[in-house]
Parts: sequence; structure tokens; C-alpha cells
Amino acid sequence: MVAIDPGTSTNDAQISQLSAAGSSVSTMPTVVTRAQWGADESLMTWAPEYATTVKAAALHHTADSNDYTCDQSAALVRGIYYYHSVTNGWGDIGYNALVDKCGTIFEGRTGGLHLPTIGAHTGGFNRHVFGVSMIGDYDAIPPSAAMLESASQMIAWKLANSYVDPIGSVTLVSAGGGTSKYAAGTPATLPTLFAHRDVGRTTCPGNFGYDALGSLRDRTVQLAGDWRSGPIHQKWQALGGENAAGPAYAVETNWPEEGRATVFGSGSSTIAWRSDLGAHQVKGDIHTTYNQLGGPIAGVYPTTGELATPDTIGRFNHFTHDASIYWTPDTGAHAVHGAIRNAWAANGWETGPAGYPTTGELATPDTIGRFNHFTKHASIYWTPTTDAHLVHGAIREHWSALGWETSWLGYPTSDEYPVPTGRRSDFQGGYIEWSATTGITTAYRHQ
Repeated sequence: MVAIDPGTSTNDAQISQLSAAGSSVSTMPTVVTRAQWGADESLMTWAPEYATTVKAAALHHTADSNDYTCDQSAALVRGIYYYHSVTNGWGDIGYNALVDKCGTIFEGRTGGLHLPTIGAHTGGFNRHVFGVSMIGDYDAIPPSAAMLESASQMIAWKLANSYVDPIGSVTLVSAGGGTSKYAAGTPATLPTLFAHRDVGRTTCPGNFGYDALGSLRDRTVQLAGDWRSGPIHQKWQALGGENAAGPAYAVETNWPEEGRATVFGSGSSTIAWRSDLGAHQVKGDIHTTYNQLGGPIAGVYPTTGELATPDTIGRFNHFTHDASIYWTPDTGAHAVHGAIRNAWAANGWETGPAGYPTTGELATPDTIGRFNHFTKHASIYWTPTTDAHLVHGAIREHWSALGWETSWLGYPTSDEYPVPTGRRSDFQGGYIEWSATTGITTAYRHQ
């Protein structure tokens, strides 16, 4: 017997009003976050660990008293958290999510409900399994309708958006230990929604909880709907599915500007979709740079898949918000966007006088301007008053030697253009001319 004082929180009364009822499986049901239920994060000594994907869900009960009111649920979660993290020495709460008899869902183990966070809920089978626990003892009474509905919504959201059939089967390999029925290394074929007692020497989730599994599966399937017909899932399949793109890592999620996206291959690629753009994959080094731009979280969506450049040296994706990311083995992947991208495109992209980008877009020291450098001794500089202009070759070298935009010339106000004696670029404070006869560049102040 362990007596735990879970304390109180100003959020406890408000939490009792939350429910997942009416949520759509395409979006995560309403969940009380760790901050909202009052998790003392100083108790957490376990750094999040992740599997490659989620393959199944396990149903549990906490075996606590059923004699609680809705506004006491958060305190029960705090008590379970302390018991798991401190008394049991697990470093955090074991379950990924918990549901009370009123239908309120609580975030459990830290690390992200949308990711394949490894919990400590099903000994030998924590990897690849999403653990949902019903708060109470369901050997004593049946779980409430509200509890089962919320558990169904949470499991349907997690499995369907991870492309797992809620009434399918899966073979998992036991890690052994604890109360596991299976020795380490033993494969076990299980329903994708199973009970703790199916793999462990325990009565969890209680006899009434176990009897409810059939109706829980039926409702989960109903909520999941025809998840296979989604455009991201279809694109993933067209690319070769798990064998080519890797398994789903993050659940398919709604993002700004009415798009959706899923992360695959332990974070190595994303397939993002918007109704007017279709679904496109971003992968490899371009994907890393895409995430630095904010990715779909920032409302940036690919408008193409990854394509080869005409010279076959580089690869690129185009994106919304006038953005492109170009990659070569020598330069790596760099983003060019907005007015600078438009100026680069007007000058022939990588086939023009600039070549490939060698930097992302950077701020000038005075913070007024922005620029990218390119492979062919070229740069494009932009300010709100001068717009974006390409400077390259001998004229760029002369401007650089004078101190770039910090010199008396300031920022470029034109692209390079022909004059009778050679070539010229204009700047705020003057211009630089290159002589076709002598090969010499000269800087002139405006008179």
C-alpha cells in the first residue's frame, strides 16, 4: 500500500468539463495536457524514447477506486504519475494516455502523443504499442459509455492516422522481463487493439474492461472510416509504402492553410497535402532544410515532388510562399524564397549566371536587407526599397572588396546590364562598370 497526496490544482474543476465527444478522428480528440493536469516535471527522469512507428494499441485500467468525481480525475492522474515515476522508478507515467469515467482524456507519458513514444505500460511490448488506460477498477464495474467513447476516439485517431487497421493483426516480438507471458525474442501475433492481459500475467484491464474490447474495436473501426483512401496514404502507397518511404512516424495531422501532413521513416521524410496542390513527398537533405523553414507547421507545402535539375547534378522541390529548396552533392540543400527566388528565376535559375545557392537566405549586418550567395561567384541582395538584384562575376568581386552593402555603394539597385564599354551594375551610391577591353572594373559615385 502506497499513500500518495496528489495535491490540488486550480485547473481541476475546469478539467472535469472537458470531453472528447463529437471530435473527428482526423483531428486529435480534446486532451488535457500534462501542464493542465499539473504534472510536476521535476519528477520526470526519463528522457523520451521513440520507436520507428506505432503498430498496435493496448487497453489498460489503473485499478484505482471507481468512487471519484469528474473534478477529482486530475488528482488521480497526478497520483498515478508519482507512483509510476517515483515509487516504481519508471521516471515518468507509464501510459501514453488515460481516460476517466466522464470521458475526459489525459496526456500521459511525455514525448508527444502524435509520435511513437515508448511507454512503460505493457511489459515486453512497450515498443510500437500505444497504451491507453481507463481510470478505475473494471474488475468491479463496467466502464462507462463516455469512457469507452473517448477511448475509442483516441485509439481510432492514433491508429488510423498512423495507417494501422484497428481490426487487423500484428506480430510483435517480446522484449521479455516483468510480467510478460512471452520470453524475450518470442514473436506474438495479436490484434492491433489488444488488452494488457493478452501479453502479460495480469487481469488488466479487468474482466468488464476485457469484455468491452469487442464493442471498443467496433466503435474504433467506425470512427476510423475509410482511412486508406486518404491522399497522403495513397501517395505513400504509390511511392512503395513502408519498404520505400519507411513506416509512418508521426500521425497524419491537420496543419495551417487547410493542409495535412505525415512524417515517415523516423523523421527522414514528409508527405504533405493540400487540396489545390495534391500530395508530394519531401525527403533527405531537402527535408531537413524544409523543416528549418517550418514545414507544414508553418503552412509551407510542397507543390512538386523532388525533381532533377536539367544538368542532372542537382535536385529540388518547389513550395508554396514562393519558396524552393535546391540541393547538389557539393552545396548541400538551401532554400531560396520570396523576391530573391523570383530574381533568381528571372535570371535562369541554376542554369543562369548565378548557379546553385550556397547559402540559405541570410540577413545583412544592418538587418535591412536579405541575401543568398550562389556557386558562380554570384549573390542576390534584397531590401524593401531596392527590391532583389543579382550581382556576379568581376563586378561582385569589386563590390565585395569595397565592403559589400556597408561600403559607400550601398545595395544594388539593378541587375547587371550591357553598356557600350562592357557591363554595369547600379547601386544606391553609384555604379560599377566592367570593361570588355581591359577586363578592369571601376566604381563610380553618383554625381
